[in-house]
Amino acid sequence: MVIPGFDGMLSYTIRTPFQFQFQGSAMKTKDSSIINKRSQASVLLLALCVSASSAAWAGRPLGTDDAGTTPQGSCQLEAWHEASDASSHTLVLAPACGLTETVELGADYSLPHPQTDVRAAAGLALKWVPARWQMDTGAGALNFGLKFSMGRAQPAAADWQATESAVLILASLTLNDAWSLHANLGPAHDHGSETRATRFNLALSWVPHTRWQLFAETQTNDRREIFGETVNAAGVRWWWIQDRLGLDLTRSQAAGAEIGWSAGFGWYGIGL
Repeated sequence: MVIPGFDGMLSYTIRTPFQFQFQGSAMKTKDSSIINKRSQASVLLLALCVSASSAAWAGRPLGTDDAGTTPQGSCQLEAWHEASDASSHTLVLAPACGLTETVELGADYSLPHPQTDVRAAAGLALKWVPARWQMDTGAGALNFGLKFSMGRAQPAAADWQATESAVLILASLTLNDAWSLHANLGPAHDHGSETRATRFNLALSWVPHTRWQLFAETQTNDRREIFGETVNAAGVRWWWIQDRLGLDLTRSQAAGAEIGWSAGFGWYGIGL
């Protein structure tokens, strides 16, 4: 994805509608062309949906969203620090609230370091999971939903600019109390290059104990030259206070990129 307004070109990958990985590209000067290798930072808005009644949900630390919403009148706050090397990192704050039993509104604000190319990134997401789109199957409970999202970024030398907007179909299959499968599919629009692509995310979650969640996921698209390479990730969450305060650690890597690590927390069940 391209952000205009630079002497060269700054590209970044959105792993989900609100998860960015900034990548320096060739920057030309009067005397020579240099490769900017300093900014590789991942910015996540969150998979903002926690199903309070289920132990197997796909919120943070997953990048793949689930077909569930925060309960009406309840909010959550997720925050994390993500780094791919010692010189670049990103701090992210991502709140979300349940507006009704089927509608959730989420936001994020991200601060990368260094801020040579991009000062900040932000996004909004609205998720709708109608009760009539929930069904029982022979394999388990299957839920569907829709997520509408848009992102913006503030280049160091320009004002805030639209980056990507997307509409994703969400699907969650709860196999049992321990295993669940989550998938996202839908179109995305890169405003910088006016390019459209189809995004696909898939995650498998395992809860071996009520205090532990493990997951593996992949996030890809069909226009990788604009929206970035496929990202594979794995992670773990530990509930310090059951279903209220969780700590997590994730490891992710895109093709040809350095390994990224993130550590964060999620605070849930905050009353309005």
